Amino acid sequence: MDIIDTMDPRRTRNQSLRLRRGARARTDFPVTVREGSLKARSRCIELSASGAIILRTRGDGAGPSLLTLELYLPERHGAIHVLARRIWSFGSQAAFRFERVSDADRLSLAEHVDLATLRGALVA
Repeated sequence: MDIIDTMDPRRTRNQSLRLRRGARARTDFPVTVREGSLKARSRCIELSASGAIILRTRGDGAGPSLLTLELYLPERHGAIHVLARRIWSFGSQAAFRFERVSDADRLSLAEHVDLATLRGALVA
């Protein structure tokens, strides 16, 4: 694999896609999005150890870009709490990058992605 200069404007879309940090998997589990004193129930539809795409049940994605997500993975009894930054929002979908998550919780997220990969739900 070639070394790619991330600052080079001549890089192609395919080269940019290879810059992802890790594997992503299609998934479906409940998420609570906390924006200040407001909270909304949503669904996580794609997940990696470093971020997620959330299907919002309401709202246009406006508001603070830094918020708290409570992720309810099916293989865990309690929620994983992460501080996340909104990267983009389009329609009912919003992408978040995890800014603060414990090492143990990040491992749980990676294990969930691995399990989804075994089921054939890996996103290319």
